[in-house]
Amino acid sequence: MISSPTDTSACPRPLFIVGHGRSGTTLIRLMLNAHPAVHIPGETAFVSYLRRHLRPGGACPRDAGYEAMVERLLSRGWFTEKWIDAGPLPVDEVRACALAAPREPGGLMGALFSQRTRALGKTRWGDKVPNNYRFLDEIEAWFPDAQVLHMLRDGRDVAVSCLTPPFSDEHDMGDVYEVALRWRDALRRGARGLQRLGAERYRELRYEDLTADPARELRALCDWLGEPFDPAMLEYHRDSRRQIPDSEKAVHPRLGGQVDRTRVERWRSDAPPGMVAAFEGVAGYELRRAGYALSDEQPSPALAIRIAWERLRPRRIDKPYGAGGR
Repeated sequence: MISSPTDTSACPRPLFIVGHGRSGTTLIRLMLNAHPAVHIPGETAFVSYLRRHLRPGGACPRDAGYEAMVERLLSRGWFTEKWIDAGPLPVDEVRACALAAPREPGGLMGALFSQRTRALGKTRWGDKVPNNYRFLDEIEAWFPDAQVLHMLRDGRDVAVSCLTPPFSDEHDMGDVYEVALRWRDALRRGARGLQRLGAERYRELRYEDLTADPARELRALCDWLGEPFDPAMLEYHRDSRRQIPDSEKAVHPRLGGQVDRTRVERWRSDAPPGMVAAFEGVAGYELRRAGYALSDEQPSPALAIRIAWERLRPRRIDKPYGAGGR
């Protein structure tokens, strides 16, 4: 039995990494994991899982219902791969921690992350799930001292990455209009998060800035986190293949080496005809607000009609993908 499974004093201020998928969230996770104080596991679905199993009003189930929720959590495929199989704790110790934790969402999640972080000899935990930009209310309620890092990338590059292999072979992201709407939604929610939480708790980091000067951006990030910068963060690639779960390796073929700066503005060469005009037609205003200059590409008359239709018709843009959907 664990002596103090909910001792979060050694694991202050959890960090949540959010943003649209393919915006550099895995890259920054690997860099932060190379820090001697920080542990961020492979992509989990803790927040979305707990949301689905809470009682009306946001409370955990009681008694046997809570125990059943814990058992279902332990049986999830993403949990088995990224929490149990990846070590360092056996499932019985994880179960004991969960059952001894405060029976509230933040108590359960915080206890399990803190237990794992301490077992790895670290002192601060984080959770990287791009989709969690949709759940900032829950994160704020469950962890009032949490910090949120929102990764931002040119949406046209995001669209190219989402809709071409290897990522498109593993995840159905819809079409360019759906990606544009989702990217726009992430940007808007991020602006509201910054306004509500303030710059001390909510920070945007551009993929383009991170890849252009990793040392500068990581130093600034560590200052914001209140952690000392460690040069090991720049050598993240030395351990990156081990840090990426098997289920994610296919979509991250480039993270085994140093920072790849060639992925910036790849839309100029890799986007198929019409993709850029379609994306800008839906999210051009947000691109400009975020500081990304629009292209000179003009839609054909037929494409202009399609863009106008896509702006108006209802779309489900909150469908989950990756671990966040399981």
